[in-house]
Amino acid sequence: MIRTLIFGAIAGYVGKKLYDDGKLTEFKDDLVTRYNEAKANLAEQRAETAPTTAPVISPSTSPAAPLAH
Repeated sequence: MIRTLIFGAIAGYVGKKLYDDGKLTEFKDDLVTRYNEAKANLAEQRAETAPTTAPVISPSTSPAAPLAH
């Protein structure tokens, strides 16, 4: 239990130092930038592989039955 308290104190001290120095903000900004780039790349890949034309549905090929009048 004492080891846990000592480790928690050290982690808290180091975390506070990183926060005060602005390192955590830099880390967060870097993560956000990488996430947005990955999201944009994924959207581009999906756009490239998506079919460019929709299939034509005519009354003769439509699986739906006509409505009764």
